[in-house]
Amino acid sequence: MSTKRIGLIGAGNMGSAMVKGWLKSDPGMVDRITVTDAIPMAAKRLAKETGIAVASSNLKLVKDSDLILMAVKPPDIEKALEGTFEQFGRGKILVSVAAGRTVISLESIFPVEVAVFRLMPNVAVEVNAGTICFASGNNVDPQTEEEVFELFRPLGHVISLDEKLFSAATAIGGSGPGFMALFADAFVDGGVMAGLPVPIARELTVSMMHGTAKLLFEKGILPNELRHIVTSPAGTTASGIAQLERDGARSAIIDAVQVAAGRANELG
Repeated sequence: MSTKRIGLIGAGNMGSAMVKGWLKSDPGMVDRITVTDAIPMAAKRLAKETGIAVASSNLKLVKDSDLILMAVKPPDIEKALEGTFEQFGRGKILVSVAAGRTVISLESIFPVEVAVFRLMPNVAVEVNAGTICFASGNNVDPQTEEEVFELFRPLGHVISLDEKLFSAATAIGGSGPGFMALFADAFVDGGVMAGLPVPIARELTVSMMHGTAKLLFEKGILPNELRHIVTSPAGTTASGIAQLERDGARSAIIDAVQVAAGRANELG
């Protein structure tokens, strides 16, 4: 993918996070990325912050790009691509991170066959630790699929997933950082109530969450296995978990994932 020119349409939170993640991984990519946005100042702001180029129009961006990354709201895709459709069908690739827009719905807007990919990333792509669900369209050959997969791999953990599972995955991979941030905030508050200064409570919380995730990921153990390793008989962890169970923490988390998945289904 070293020769691929990337055109980003949409300089919002997700588009900006992906650009920053790419540049963090490989600063040389700055010369390969161009951006536009419906709000010109947003594109200029991202360009000033990262050094990437700003295209004068979406048509110009599509003409000059090999891969077009759509990071706009789902209903805005057709409007953003208006006047550019004839530029496709010449080996160009479309990648969408718009929630709820299926591969088939994206393929259908083009008069010719276009290689379409759907991604569901989360904001941790900015620090190369994202969770990215990945689905390929009907017009994608194996080589193109592998190239696009490799392009997004530096942004985090890429998971090839059946598109019908995207709503459920969104509830964990997409909404999960928000849930985890809520839990982290509660840990900080709990630490402060126990007597810790706020900065120390925050540092302990973030370090603990990072280490826990790394243990689960690198050792490949199940969450309940790690819980039993940490929990000594009649110890502090056992007391805390007993209270969490009394307060319904486990069921609250399960319910939150179910509700988020349901909302994702409504959007898509």
